[in-house]
Amino acid sequence: MRVTTAMLLNTVIHDLNDRLTKMAKRQEELSSGRRLNRPSDDPGGVVSALRFRAELAESFQYKQNMDDAIAWLNTTDAALREAVSTLQRVREIAVAGSNQTLPAESLEALAEEVAQLKAHLGDVANTDYAGRYIFAGTNTQTPPYDPGTGTWNGTNDIFEYEIAPGVTVPVNIDGQAVFDSATLPKVFQVLDDLIADLQNGDAGSISSTRIGEIDQNIDNILAVLAEVGARVNRLEMAKSRMETTDVDLTNLLAQVEDADMARALMDLKSQENVYRATLAVGARIIQPSLVDFLR
Repeated sequence: MRVTTAMLLNTVIHDLNDRLTKMAKRQEELSSGRRLNRPSDDPGGVVSALRFRAELAESFQYKQNMDDAIAWLNTTDAALREAVSTLQRVREIAVAGSNQTLPAESLEALAEEVAQLKAHLGDVANTDYAGRYIFAGTNTQTPPYDPGTGTWNGTNDIFEYEIAPGVTVPVNIDGQAVFDSATLPKVFQVLDDLIADLQNGDAGSISSTRIGEIDQNIDNILAVLAEVGARVNRLEMAKSRMETTDVDLTNLLAQVEDADMARALMDLKSQENVYRATLAVGARIIQPSLVDFLR
């Protein structure tokens, strides 16, 4: 086969373009800091990187769920503690009101304070978090307690957040079991009865019935508080474990995607040297043209 000057030129140009392509790839790695910039760079690595990224995105959503659940439960915890504090003050008033020697004026003042505490407890029952009523069950847009009629409008439904694949945690509590229980003296009714007993000077009823009913409601709320605290602890531990897993996934993703900067720089310099050598060799192997002989 006859070798022509055009063939030599094409070979040299092909080699030069190949070196330029490799140099451009190394420059892209150095500028982006990534070894994988397109699927063709490493098809197997791209599959692994996509899987790691999907797991990190899923983990991010789970952590958002846990953050919202923890904030919701912390709001619930604060509201329940306020309810306990309110009822403890009501109990103190009931104990004072059971004293048969108190004058009518003092009993009326105690009744008025209980009425104010009842109104405050109603506000606690209507506590909201981010525009959602925490004790209303799934009916989160409607205040569960109507202070005007004394009726309870919330549901006893429990809703859950997913915190891991196939793992859910209840976020809300049954507000009706706290403020409008079917198995305990209804707390608002107890307060109404206490007000009536104070106004009527019925110390015996306060001593024999009301104080016990108040204690039952306090004990009930304390039990719910313990449950809320247990859920918060579980969520915080789950979030901590997931954050540790995210660190491991991020490290694996970096191993697959990130460029070895020192190696890429050395490879770039090597390609540059080869490129220069190819230019020099090409200039020497191309034969002089007829014009060179006519000079």
